[in-house]
Amino acid sequence: MNDNFDSINDEITPTSTNQSRISKKFLWITIGILLILILLSISISLPIIMRKKKNTLHTTTTTTTTITTTTKAAITTEKLSFISMSNNNYPKWNLNFSIVAGGNGYGNDLDQVSLPLGFYIDDDNQTIYITNYNSDRVVGWKFGEKSGKIVAGGNGPGHGFNQLEDPSDVTVDKKNDLLIICDQGNKRVVQWSRQNQTDPQIIIPEIKCNGVTIDNNGDIYVSEGETHSVKQFKQGETKGRIVAGGHGCGYESNQLNDPTHVFVDKQYSIYVSDYKYGRVTKWMKNAKEGIVVSKELNADSGLPWSSYPSAMAVDHFGNVYVSDYRTIEIVRWSEGSKEGYTVMDGGGFNRPPNLFDGPAAISLDGEGNLYVADTQKDQIVKFDVDLN
Repeated sequence: MNDNFDSINDEITPTSTNQSRISKKFLWITIGILLILILLSISISLPIIMRKKKNTLHTTTTTTTTITTTTKAAITTEKLSFISMSNNNYPKWNLNFSIVAGGNGYGNDLDQVSLPLGFYIDDDNQTIYITNYNSDRVVGWKFGEKSGKIVAGGNGPGHGFNQLEDPSDVTVDKKNDLLIICDQGNKRVVQWSRQNQTDPQIIIPEIKCNGVTIDNNGDIYVSEGETHSVKQFKQGETKGRIVAGGHGCGYESNQLNDPTHVFVDKQYSIYVSDYKYGRVTKWMKNAKEGIVVSKELNADSGLPWSSYPSAMAVDHFGNVYVSDYRTIEIVRWSEGSKEGYTVMDGGGFNRPPNLFDGPAAISLDGEGNLYVADTQKDQIVKFDVDLN
């Protein structure tokens, strides 16, 4: 029985060996197939991965380019917008004006003004202060009111402290709440408190002033007819120093001829209406000579001047608006321009559009609205800025 068992075992053993060999072969074949499949999968997946990476890089590049382009475009647009506003788009005004003071004929009543040579717009207090040359007073008109209130003078012409004589211009010292008045007939500059009109003071004596203004530091500037100059006065000073003209009456770049209104910008440049020579000049801070802003006319012909620039206003972009008393118009002069542009033809004396007859002074308020003092119609008119 054992022999039978052994013989059976001998037969079984070689059979198991063969099966083992077959299993090993099958294993190697399987491994080989798996390796082939793995290699194939790698070879297929690599281009896909690379394509995805390329696409990702391409997308990133595109995105970066787009962002850069967009940023540049935004900056360019902003610059163009600023250039456009400062050089090409100038303010325009509606010609349907409103009368904001006077307009009721010549006279001394509180709803009248008489020969308004100068005025000041106080946006903060919503008041217009107007010199009445022929009634020897300064009147304050609240926005929208039908009549004004006497804030200086009004006690007849005279030399007393509570009197004015032929006041030609006015400005406001907001820091000290004072009216600064060019009391031309008395050859002095005086101050009146806006709170208490009972204690006026002479701050600059013996000066034949035409125009007056004040800068951000509180320094006062006065245009003077006798010396053909503009003088600057520090607070408390009574002599001052010449900052424009002062070299006699003449036409040279360092001279003036009976200057009227004066304006000082934030850079302390001084603009002067050189009335009798038909021009406006600009004097930079500490300059010895002026630059002609509005082109002088008939400079070499010897003929009478065809332009009488009575006053000027300057906007935030440096454009100068000149009121011309002879041609009855408002002319804009841009920085560096050789020709002026008429922004408003007053018509005058019943000539269409009959906006004003005698533009003696002009001003811009904080919103860009234009105001004109008309000495022929004895009124102040307002032209609203056209936002369309």
